[in-house]
Amino acid sequence: MSRPGIPISPIEIRLTKDRLSLVSRVLSSNVDAYKHTEVILDLVRKLGFQNDKAAEVKVLAMLADTALQVEDFTRAFELTQQMVDTVLHLRSSALSVDDPTIEEVTEVCWVACFQLGRQPEFDDLEKKLTLLGRSLELCPPDKLHDILVAWRRLGKEDNEQRQEKLTHRCSGTTAASSTKKRTAPAKSSLSSRLQDFRMPSSPLLKTPDASAIASRTLRSVAANFPFSVAGRSSSRDRDGIESGRRRPDGVDVSAQASRVLSKGFGWLIGDDL
Repeated sequence: MSRPGIPISPIEIRLTKDRLSLVSRVLSSNVDAYKHTEVILDLVRKLGFQNDKAAEVKVLAMLADTALQVEDFTRAFELTQQMVDTVLHLRSSALSVDDPTIEEVTEVCWVACFQLGRQPEFDDLEKKLTLLGRSLELCPPDKLHDILVAWRRLGKEDNEQRQEKLTHRCSGTTAASSTKKRTAPAKSSLSSRLQDFRMPSSPLLKTPDASAIASRTLRSVAANFPFSVAGRSSSRDRDGIESGRRRPDGVDVSAQASRVLSKGFGWLIGDDL
C-alpha cells in the first residue's frame, strides 16, 4: 500500500530508487509473506534484479530476519542456509574476493548467521553452532573475538547437555542392572528347588546290606531251578530229558531263567539291567 487503503501505483514503483525496499514493505505489511520464498524471489526478479545473486542474498536475509522476529527459527535457519550456499557459490566463482559486491553479500551473510546463532530462544545448539561456524568462516578478522565469545558459551552449554544425557543414560543402565540382580535370586531359588526334587527310593536300597541280601536271595531262588550249569552234562541230558525241557520254539529254559533273574537282581539293587 502506498498509503493506508490505497495500493501502490506503477509510477511509484518506477520512481523508487531502492526497489528492494519495496520487498521490505511487503514483508512488514503481510504476516505470512516470509513463508513464500519463491514468490518473493520472483517479485525481486520482476523488479529488475533478474540473475542478480547479490540482490537474492539480500532478500533472503530479509526473509530470515522476518522469520527470526516472529520466532520461526526453523524457517529462519533454512533461509540462512540457502543464503550461505548462494554466497559460497558466488565466492567460489568470483574472480577476486576483493570485489565490492562479494564483500557486501558476505557481510550480509555472516551477520545474519551471527544474529540467529546467538539467539537465546533458539534451543537447537547443533544448528546454532553451525551458524556461528559459518560466521567465523565469513566474518572479517576484527569480528572474530565477538563470535568466539558466543561460540565458547554455546560450546559449554553443549558439553553440559551431553554430560547430562550421558549421566541419565548411565543411571538408566544401572537401574536396569539392579532390577536384574534383584530378580536373580528368585530364578536361582526355583532352579535349586528343581535340583533338590527327588523321587522316593525303595527302603531296601537304603539298607547297608542291600547287596548281600540281594545276593543271598538270588542264590536261594536259583537253587530251586533244575537247569544245568555250563560245562556240565547230567545223565538225564544223555537220556534226552534235556530236550524235553526246551520250548517248542527252541528257546533254552535256562537262558530265559537267567535273564529273568538278572532283571530281578537289578530291581533289588535299584538298577534296571
